[in-house]
Amino acid sequence: MFKNLSLKNRIALFYSFTFSIVLLVIFAFIYYTVNYGINKTLYEILKEETDHHFDYVLHEPTLEHYVHPHEWDEVEHTDVALNPVFIAIYNQEFQLVENSPNLVQNKLEWNKNQKENTPYLANYNTVELLISQTKLIHHGDVVGYLVVGVSTKHNQLALGYLKTGLMILFPISVVMIFIFARLIAGQSTKPVFSIIKTAKKITENNLSERITLPKNKDELYLLSITINSLVGRLETQLQKAKQFSADASHELRTPLAVVKGTLEILIRKKRTIEEYNEKINYTLKQVERLERLVEQFLVLSRVENNSIELKPSTFEIKKEVLNSIERFQVLLEEKQISVFTSDICTHTTENFKELFEIIIDNILSNAIKYSNFKGKITVSSFIKNNIYFLSFQDNGIGIDEKELQMIQNRFYRIDDNNSADTIGSGLGLNIATQLADISDIQLKIESQKKIGTVIFIGLKIK
Repeated sequence: MFKNLSLKNRIALFYSFTFSIVLLVIFAFIYYTVNYGINKTLYEILKEETDHHFDYVLHEPTLEHYVHPHEWDEVEHTDVALNPVFIAIYNQEFQLVENSPNLVQNKLEWNKNQKENTPYLANYNTVELLISQTKLIHHGDVVGYLVVGVSTKHNQLALGYLKTGLMILFPISVVMIFIFARLIAGQSTKPVFSIIKTAKKITENNLSERITLPKNKDELYLLSITINSLVGRLETQLQKAKQFSADASHELRTPLAVVKGTLEILIRKKRTIEEYNEKINYTLKQVERLERLVEQFLVLSRVENNSIELKPSTFEIKKEVLNSIERFQVLLEEKQISVFTSDICTHTTENFKELFEIIIDNILSNAIKYSNFKGKITVSSFIKNNIYFLSFQDNGIGIDEKELQMIQNRFYRIDDNNSADTIGSGLGLNIATQLADISDIQLKIESQKKIGTVIFIGLKIK
């Protein structure tokens, strides 16, 4: 049942219950404190009256009177309505010799079963009295017996009124506490409902919505920041997924269309063996382009989704560069490009070898694509401030200064007549740039139109 209540009512009930326990303890403390104070006052009055009469008899030169001549004129001995004090004095034979005027009916008798100077409760004409009794001593001899009674009526009435008031006040207080707690809880949970309202608006097509941060930097503020951060990450991932899907479909459409068109042309009529070979070779090149695109997209997807397992290892830089050049030997021979590597110094580093290989391959691939027939690529190195720098310089078509700022963007390709026939996807440098960031590798591109391009990468070494 409690679980089915709203958060506001649960908070209100919790605070009401807690405060009710505290209030009950406070009321009980008040009642018992007042009760203790009243009883203490009664005992003090009783002792004061007893000591007064005892001292009077004790210090009288001769025992002519058991009480002071004007004692009975005092209001507490004459009145029975306002804090009366009843007194009865007996002689040695337990015969009543003196009593206060307010003892109009029965007398206060000496109780042989009660100890002296030890107060006890007894009824007198339906009125409860607190009674104390003691011997009266004059010059060392017992000359009489004193019985003093103090009415507890008014004190009991006061305690009764207090008890009744507290019992009436307690449920009223609990109800009022619940009402105010519910109002306060309603105000306190407003940000929660605001978060819920905003969260309902967040959909796949509306991930730009954000929760308004509360003014107070409390737990709800942290919750709002966390949810906003989560939505932001989801929005980024969804945008990446959409971008990846759009990019893939865009880039794969062209080679597929070429393959389809070429095959359709081949089956329309019979052709010579040379024509078949030409078209088949052309189709194979498009298939190879598709294969490279798929590989690049897989790498890009793994990078953007942080699914690449990064395991740093120690490797020799020059060796990896030479291995990469060897992988491109066929393409180099096709364009008759010369590669000079004599200025590469030998040095080891600790980094992500797999990512370094992809970066080098993409840089060399671009250098080969945009180099002229019988061109030249020079790979050299130098060390500065514990950083090993590699430079890849070609004498190809070069890049304009305006386009140089965008060359590392995804799918960006130079709009130039000299590069129109160059097969590429515009992904190589973008992937190299992202992997360089992950690997903490510096990457810088310098280029001049019709002169060539130089790409620098820097690795930290020990």
